[in-house]
Amino acid sequence: MRFRYVLVVLAALAAAGCTSSQGTSPARSPAVGANPPSTASTGAAAERSCSAALTFGPLPAWARSGFSPPDMAMPHVMGAQGNIVAILWVRHDALRAPPLADRQNKILWVTTNPGAPLTIRAALQGTDRTATIELPNGTGPSYVNLPAVGCWTLDLSWPGHHDRVELQYVAG
Repeated sequence: MRFRYVLVVLAALAAAGCTSSQGTSPARSPAVGANPPSTASTGAAAERSCSAALTFGPLPAWARSGFSPPDMAMPHVMGAQGNIVAILWVRHDALRAPPLADRQNKILWVTTNPGAPLTIRAALQGTDRTATIELPNGTGPSYVNLPAVGCWTLDLSWPGHHDRVELQYVAG
């Protein structure tokens, strides 16, 4: 069953490509709790790189279903507790603030224990900037567009589970 789900997700991602979508997406809706833009988002705090480095290599064994070959190298960031992985589709500067006109910030979330909804509470390191994104369908593909450049700590929660990732957003 999980294998079919991943195949469906990968087929949807391939069909969608990396083009901008003007349709509604839960992650593209206005961020609840997002503070207005400030100079703090462009200062030294925003220039810090994340402590959790982006890895380019094989995914954890539990996250490989649907990938061919299963041990193919993918850019990804593991959750601090090892319960979730954020799979990115670009090796360098994958996430942009604001997103590029022709490409959204697409992330494939894979967990050890899938569930819905997935709530993302994001905080820009070194500032008081926050954003909340609700993904009602839970893990899988999503657009995660955050309002400023810098290292964002994402507290992720889904039924019975929690993990945290750090993602770097660069100027769009």
